[in-house]
Amino acid sequence: MTDATPDQEQLDRILSRGVLFSIVWLMGFGSLYAFRCGLRARRLIQASGGVLTGRGRAWWCLIIGALGMLVWFPIFAVGIFNNLH
Repeated sequence: MTDATPDQEQLDRILSRGVLFSIVWLMGFGSLYAFRCGLRARRLIQASGGVLTGRGRAWWCLIIGALGMLVWFPIFAVGIFNNLH
């Protein structure tokens, strides 16, 4: 049996997916998804008043997701721009 509340279980699922996508698909849309999961998790943690745990994994999703987007999206934009000319 687990003492986790349904909200904590939902948060754990969100963060697990975020960490997985940040690792598996670092430079792509997985980074965007990880970043989104991190934002959503931080919002849930702050709304709970500190009852929910997972702040470190939320930061992981935000940082790694942002780094992946900073690398991938400019390359993607340059590729599209070069194909238009």
